[in-house]
Amino acid sequence: MSSAAPPSATASPAAVVAEKVSKVFFSGGQPVWALEEFSLELEPGSFTCIVGPSGCGKSTFLRILGGLEERTVGEVTMPDADHPIPAAFVFQEHGVFPWMTVLDNVSFGLRMTGVPAREREATARDWLRRVRLEGFADSYPHQLSGGMRQRVAIARAFATGSPVLLMDEPLGALDAQTRMLMQEELIALWEQERKTVLMVTHDIDEAIILSDRVIVMSGRPGTLRADLTVPFARPRSFDNERSAEFGELRARIWDLLREDVRTAEETA
Repeated sequence: MSSAAPPSATASPAAVVAEKVSKVFFSGGQPVWALEEFSLELEPGSFTCIVGPSGCGKSTFLRILGGLEERTVGEVTMPDADHPIPAAFVFQEHGVFPWMTVLDNVSFGLRMTGVPAREREATARDWLRRVRLEGFADSYPHQLSGGMRQRVAIARAFATGSPVLLMDEPLGALDAQTRMLMQEELIALWEQERKTVLMVTHDIDEAIILSDRVIVMSGRPGTLRADLTVPFARPRSFDNERSAEFGELRARIWDLLREDVRTAEETA
């Protein structure tokens, strides 16, 4: 199989630029720094995963990028003015609205940006077809399995038309077999659309199989520990996991994380 060409570093401006972003919370009147001078630049059409110990500020950083959290210091820009649609989120617990049908859930982001009813329904139905849920348009989330609900959430994010997708442990609540299936489906959708994706995950194997780069964060306050390129051509498959390169990269990431993960567990 031929591999897709990687995004060009000079073809267009970065899709996301974060410069020296820091975030402080206050607990019992004392400052707690969640992030400290964390910088990251994402090329258009790239898929990047962030891994790090619990409490290192991964989700906080994602929320800052998406405008759900205020940074204390630093700068965040999304320079592509041709796409004013905000970044779209996919959360661990699906984030679908239980009182809405599947069709209304998928079309929700389009409704929020003023897309006419007929157009948003057509777009939502197309995305339901692409995630194999076209027969569940009139169902409600409680009538679906966990994997199906997460496909609804992913379809909604892609359907918005946003060039940037922010995913916070989107597959973390799924059982192992469903998670592997969803990883395959997410790879396929991304390779068709080439959105700029930034995904937080605790699963090292997941980060390697999905992404172009793995960003390793330190323990709190979260800083950049390593920025690693994933060496596998696309399209990807789980056959990559059998290679020596995969095992070596997994071991390298775990070596970077081990002490911070132990410290996070001991102080939890």
